Amino acid sequence: MRHISLLPLLIPTILLSACGGSDSANDPIADTKVGTVNIAISDSPMSEISKVDLVLDQLVMTDEHNKVYTYDMDHQRFNLLDYQGMASRKVISDLQLPVGHYHDVHFTLVNGDEADGCAIENGHGRLPLMVEDGHLPLHDFVLNEHDNLSLTMEIDLYRSMHFSDSQYQLNHNGIYSVDDRYMGHLNGEMDPQWIADCEISNADKAPASGQFYHMAYLYQNNVTSLEQMGDISPDKTDGKFSPVAVSPIHQDRNGDWSFAIGYLPVGDYRVGYTCLGHLDDPAQDDISQSQFSLFKDAGSVTIEEGGQETTHRCGNGHGGRG
Repeated sequence: MRHISLLPLLIPTILLSACGGSDSANDPIADTKVGTVNIAISDSPMSEISKVDLVLDQLVMTDEHNKVYTYDMDHQRFNLLDYQGMASRKVISDLQLPVGHYHDVHFTLVNGDEADGCAIENGHGRLPLMVEDGHLPLHDFVLNEHDNLSLTMEIDLYRSMHFSDSQYQLNHNGIYSVDDRYMGHLNGEMDPQWIADCEISNADKAPASGQFYHMAYLYQNNVTSLEQMGDISPDKTDGKFSPVAVSPIHQDRNGDWSFAIGYLPVGDYRVGYTCLGHLDDPAQDDISQSQFSLFKDAGSVTIEEGGQETTHRCGNGHGGRG
């Protein structure tokens, strides 16, 4: 298997610059048909976490001839929580690659058990973050001549992060990537009457703080009813389905409740609502234990391509009254 280090071909105004691993005399793409790749990272936030520091080491990918290409990210660090919803951090800009089909694409990281590695901050201080297999996966892609391909990795912290074995872990479940040409964004308006009704109906399940965790759950379109809406845990034996995305619902200064989920693959989805997000542990099936449940089926929504924003009204939206 041949390994190739890529020379960086970056414009000077990128949000996150990167350093390459070879000089121009050894440039493997000279006199070769090439396309251009751009990669950004976004996230869906998680409550009780104030900072998620990721430290990127290398971008690694393999072509159809089993040549491995690596690109040095120079241990670049950023707080994932600064790029929520429709915001994203561009980590690769104008990287030229030979045309072809690339697989096993991923970012390696400086893991939490290493000095100055990935970490989270919460009310208890700064703690190491261990990432599954030490890398973040991206989907395979095909690069044609003159292509200017833009990919975005979405990291849904509610589905991918959990506390286990006395440490925070970021798993690949809840991490996906999309071609920016074939994705869109979802803005949700939540009915305030649903908020009130859910809190009243579940008064005995309120967290110690008294602050319910209002959440929107997004499912594939094979989910057609509230009874089919499952919790975050990926393994199901009860006929329910896990969500493909989860987002907190926030109240703004005008009293309106809203949520946003960015970088969704185009297609049809169904929205569920709950105020019991604090009872949904991604490491276990909480519905079977009669703790967690979805409160309302908010109906279907279609995400359009080209980065379009779709607004979905849950119940009567901000107008309320159920």
